[in-house]
This record gives sequence, C-alpha cells and structure tokens, in this order.
Amino acid sequence: MVEAFQAQGYFGRTQYLPEIPVACSQEFDFYRCVEFSHSMYGKTVSELHAGNLRLPSGGRYSSVFGNQRLSYWSSSAETAKAEIRKHGASSDVILFKAYDDATSTWPTLMDQEPLVLVDARNLEIQAIIDKVDNAAPLNKAELELLRMIKAQDPDCLVYKSHARAGGENYLFYEKGFNKLALREVRLSLNGGRNRNSVACAVSSDYSPVLEAYGCYFSPIARIGKDLTYPESSEYRMRKQYMELSFSQYREHEHEQD
Repeated sequence: MVEAFQAQGYFGRTQYLPEIPVACSQEFDFYRCVEFSHSMYGKTVSELHAGNLRLPSGGRYSSVFGNQRLSYWSSSAETAKAEIRKHGASSDVILFKAYDDATSTWPTLMDQEPLVLVDARNLEIQAIIDKVDNAAPLNKAELELLRMIKAQDPDCLVYKSHARAGGENYLFYEKGFNKLALREVRLSLNGGRNRNSVACAVSSDYSPVLEAYGCYFSPIARIGKDLTYPESSEYRMRKQYMELSFSQYREHEHEQD
C-alpha cells in the first residue's frame, strides 16, 4: 500500500509511475518558514515569495542538484518551524502557506499539470538527502540514482523530516515552484505578541485574491498595499488566467444545462 503524502488533501489524487517512485499528484498544501529580517519590511508578498526560490547556499546541494534554484517546503506549519529552529532561527518568522495552483477552482497560472513528485521517504533517495545534509560524499550508485531522477524531470522530492518526527519536507525544483500559488502569509514577531497575515486565496475552493500579492508588512507587523501592483505583468498574467478559468467554468455550466 502506498503511503499517503501528509501535505495532500483528502480528495487529492495520485498516480504512481512504474520506473522509479514518481507520483503525478494534486491538491496539496505546503508550508515554508523563514526567519524575519528588517530588510523584509516594504517588500510585497510577491517579492517575498519570489525570494523562496534561490540557489543553494554552502555548496552542498549545488554539488548534487547542479546550478539550479531550489525551494524547501514542509507538510505542516509545525514541521516548517522545526526545520528553521534546527538551524538556530529566532522566533521572529514569516510563514508561507502555498498550494498547487491547479487545485484552485480558479487557477491563475499557465501550467495546470499535476505535480510530479519523487517519493523518497522510504527509499535510498532519503539516505542520499541525509548524506547531503551532513556534507558526506556520495558514491557512484547514489549519483547514478540522482541522474535517473533528474531524467524524470520532477517538480520536487518528498523526504522525511529529521527536525520533527513524522513530518515531511518537499524540495522543489524551479519548474515545480512555478506551479505554486500562495494561500496565506503570516508574520509573527516578539514571540507572537506582534503578528498579522495576508490572505492570498480564500474559502474551500481556494479563490485567489490577486491584489493581496501587492501587500507588504511594515513596522510593527502592520500591512500596507502597493497600489502599483495591479499594473505589474505578474498581476495581469494571473488575472488573465483567472478570467480564462471563469470562462471555461461558465462554458461547462452551459453545456450541463
């Protein structure tokens, strides 16, 4: 029996491919926690989210995954917080909650294909990630396995968290990261005494709030809005695809009449 993904919703569907543990799946919620710095004040939610995709630091992951940008997410807010505490982060944090955009009733991104995930939780791929975390060298067989994974062109790798028992982590490649939309961004400062949040999608059908991507945090945990964001190419692109989603929905409803 295939173990369910913790980040996946009840109605999510998963199809496994036979070659290696690769799943084509949908309906996920992902969490990423980063330590807050004052330089983040004034940056829009769009800019903050874009900063979640970056080249690996320290050279450990770059030696394995090559010169490509990556993004690290978890199956729950608790696991995401445990991951940054493991590295000595303070209690001042920003928590991102994201989902695969195709899950929404009104998608806003061009790529609506299901996520392609390599399930590394109970296989030797997990051991490879653990070795990379500990800066240990990989042998030829392990490097060959990584080559096979890369050939599948996955969106992300799923592996177990060592920071929180039972938690899962999701290592996204850029292709997969670009399939994500934000549900909410939360700022917590001074042990939670100062906090606020921006909702980027609402209700059970994940209806997008496009203007929310133009919001930003200001001292202390207040919310401002960049009034020029609706003029940006990102906003216009998201609005175009959301309107297309509306149109397709109306056509489908008309066909059912």
